[in-house]
Amino acid sequence: MKKIFTLLAILLFLGANAQETVKPDYALIEKNIKDKNSPLYYNKLVERYNAADVSLTVEERRHLYYGFAVIDKPIDEVALKETENKLREALHKPSPTLADLDDVVRYTGTLLEAYPFSITMMQYRIYCLKALNRHDEAAKVREQSDIVIDAMLSSGDGNTPENCIHVIDVKNEYELVGILGFEPQGEEYMVSNKYNYVVINKNSYDLPGLFFDTTTAKTVTGLSNAVTGL
Repeated sequence: MKKIFTLLAILLFLGANAQETVKPDYALIEKNIKDKNSPLYYNKLVERYNAADVSLTVEERRHLYYGFAVIDKPIDEVALKETENKLREALHKPSPTLADLDDVVRYTGTLLEAYPFSITMMQYRIYCLKALNRHDEAAKVREQSDIVIDAMLSSGDGNTPENCIHVIDVKNEYELVGILGFEPQGEEYMVSNKYNYVVINKNSYDLPGLFFDTTTAKTVTGLSNAVTGL
């Protein structure tokens, strides 16, 4: 978490050029992740992500995250909705047992198989794994969440529409806002029919809000937000 806050400070005060943030080129990403002879081949990236390989470079993390928008991913939405409902029930139990915590781990695992970049699902999973004294597994999920966060923050600092943060799912916007230590005010505006502007509460950075782009991913790839968290 310390690394994330440090990165935020750098992004805000040194600017995007210093960080060499780059918006995703989906056409190039699609070409690279389909090349079986490339280290950016998607199956290879997924294997390393599943192993929480922290040696993944920023470019590899970007291809993993943004590449998800351009791969074929059949989803049984009915089955996933049932799992979401079961997870919701487990999360709202007033006095959860160890068995309930284990259920949360199992349900979040199923949902993350469908959409592996839901920070919310990872946070539920980390909390329950720690409560079950499965700390090594919790640390692995934390490393995976850092990989996703690094990919998103590599696309922009969010200060302007031109240097917005690109995400492939709208819920990643609010997850990232919270992870960066901000609290959404509850207002969101569409700017230029393309950018989402999320207003945040008063903060020590005097930052009124952050700009995001989910439109490009949806337009270019037809990404469906089937499973993104509760």
